[in-house]
Amino acid sequence: MMKVQNLVRKNIRLLQPYSCAREEYAGSEAIFLDANENPFDNGFNRYPDPYQRMVKKKLAAYKQVEESRLILGNGSDEIIDLLIRSLCQPREDNLIVFSPGYSMYEVCGAINDVEIRKINLRTDLQPDWKEVERQSDASTKLIFLCTPNNPLGNVIPLAEIEKICEKFTGLVVVDEAYIDFTEFPSVLTLLRRHENLFVLQTLSKAWGMAGLRLGIGYGTPALIGILNRVKAPYNISVLTQRTVLDVLEQREEFQEKLRVIKKERERLFRAFVQLDIFRSVFPSEANFILVTLDDFRELYDFLVQQKMVVRLRNIPPLVEGGLRISIGVPEENDRLLALLAEWKSEKKTEVC
Repeated sequence: MMKVQNLVRKNIRLLQPYSCAREEYAGSEAIFLDANENPFDNGFNRYPDPYQRMVKKKLAAYKQVEESRLILGNGSDEIIDLLIRSLCQPREDNLIVFSPGYSMYEVCGAINDVEIRKINLRTDLQPDWKEVERQSDASTKLIFLCTPNNPLGNVIPLAEIEKICEKFTGLVVVDEAYIDFTEFPSVLTLLRRHENLFVLQTLSKAWGMAGLRLGIGYGTPALIGILNRVKAPYNISVLTQRTVLDVLEQREEFQEKLRVIKKERERLFRAFVQLDIFRSVFPSEANFILVTLDDFRELYDFLVQQKMVVRLRNIPPLVEGGLRISIGVPEENDRLLALLAEWKSEKKTEVC
């Protein structure tokens, strides 16, 4: 079996990490004279737990995953960067991404001076595995999969992900930022079977904590240990850790808001189809809907003028003239539909 440690850059394997002041002491009751902190208590005068032990304990129980398999980042973007920095030798190794997909994989790869091999999704919106096989080589360290996909909103079947884990010699990174919005199972169910599988999730989307910036990575304990060496020692603030612990207790409220978002997603999807102004309306398993139309920029500008902001997503060849529209609260969605109807009416008047 492939050892994930063998994928790690030699200098990272040999790295002596920065030693945090509190690493040797796990308790909370003591006189702390070790970290040059301000001694006057104001709730934030002490450095945060560098390993976020309480948050990991709660998340591990909720996700039914061992704590040793978790790493927390300042958003998933930090963890994406950690993976690339730890595994990919600049100007030697490469990584594979798919288009359309989340653009930060490419951004982080470029920042780290790593070759990016981009593969277009097939017309059925699924990864082109044959092209992956053709483009990957001994220097391909990472492949990034996004499911549900951003901006398409569709999912990759678990069976397909398992196949690529079995065939690919690098690390398979599955980004599940939108997993809470779908009834499809999480790839976490495969984690113990495949050492080269790494899963990304976040509290930014369904849990409503985008402003706190907390990303979650799940992998083999050996790789988690490597990533902990590389990350900044106090990357998750005291305020973030406390707030996350509090919000994770609000399960009923979370489920109710999730129910509303899903219901609104279905309402908007039906309304978009009935409006008959879009070339295509993509079914979605996320908290957004992707639409395409010829006059996409004109509609975008119209909405901005009306103080409503959506996302331009023109990503040829699969997505031509796309707008990604997030699901708002019911009143915001009502306003959106009214504006779309107004724009359609204006377009008809212009034609006449």
